[in-house]
Amino acid sequence: MSKSIPIMLCLAALLVPVLSASDPTAKSSEDAVTVKVVGKLRTGLVAIGGETTGTAVQSKGINWELDFTKNGELKKTAEQLNGQRVTVEGSLEHRTGVEVNDRWTITVTKLEAVQE
Repeated sequence: MSKSIPIMLCLAALLVPVLSASDPTAKSSEDAVTVKVVGKLRTGLVAIGGETTGTAVQSKGINWELDFTKNGELKKTAEQLNGQRVTVEGSLEHRTGVEVNDRWTITVTKLEAVQE
């Protein structure tokens, strides 16, 4: 039994890099989808189980959730522009949840009111 422990530790040490390299959910700094959406901004949203960022932009019948966790100033701007047409830019991410299986969220890098 005591001889098998070192062998198992060696096998585990060899398998960890292989398993982590083949992980399809591992994020690569090179993979990204950048989007630009023009639509009506809505803030103060709620959802069952809290599965929402609380802010979304609706465009062509699709609700795109907006994530402002990386930029508090843009979140304040969003609250001021609630109900208005805006242009949103950022990276698109897929999120899964219990109540809503597929959620597409934009991590916002730019937010501007549409000048009409």
